[in-house]
Amino acid sequence: MKRRSPTAISPRRRAWPPLLAALAVLVSLAGCGFHLQGASPLPSGVERMHVSYSDDYRVGDPPLVQTLEQRLRERGVLGESGAAAQLDIAEIDNNQRIVSVSPRDGRVAEYELTTRVRFDYSVNGATQLSGETLSVTRNYSFDDTERLAAEAEQRDLLTSMHRELADLILLRIADANDRLGAAAGDKGA
Repeated sequence: MKRRSPTAISPRRRAWPPLLAALAVLVSLAGCGFHLQGASPLPSGVERMHVSYSDDYRVGDPPLVQTLEQRLRERGVLGESGAAAQLDIAEIDNNQRIVSVSPRDGRVAEYELTTRVRFDYSVNGATQLSGETLSVTRNYSFDDTERLAAEAEQRDLLTSMHRELADLILLRIADANDRLGAAAGDKGA
């Protein structure tokens, strides 16, 4: 018959510390106001959010608006124009500037892309965020001999930047909704 050493720990006992650590992390994140990406960015009692954007000189919505609508659709909260929550994308501005030139031939070697968005957010007609501005900046190398690749890189970079801005907008809205919920709780106390 095999005898177990007094210091041996059973496999069941070894499983508990990682589970308890994971549970502690989840509880602490929930306590600090962290929201999982799939969580609704809307205040309680509000079921839908409408995203609006208007540009008379552009056909179709920019990637930023498409991404916002996609994120809201995934969470089941994308609404029509009469929704209680309204996100109005007032302006999207993409800028490009030269960062560096080649010392060898004086041609552009690197560009900086900046995307800036200005938006307003309201719930039940009450403005929660007005004239909020967020921006994201990225640099990319440019080689005139590989123009098609550089244009594709710029397009991909802009799309990535718009996705990042969409996530930042939803985080800003979630923060505004937390403040709105806290204010409503203070009034009820």
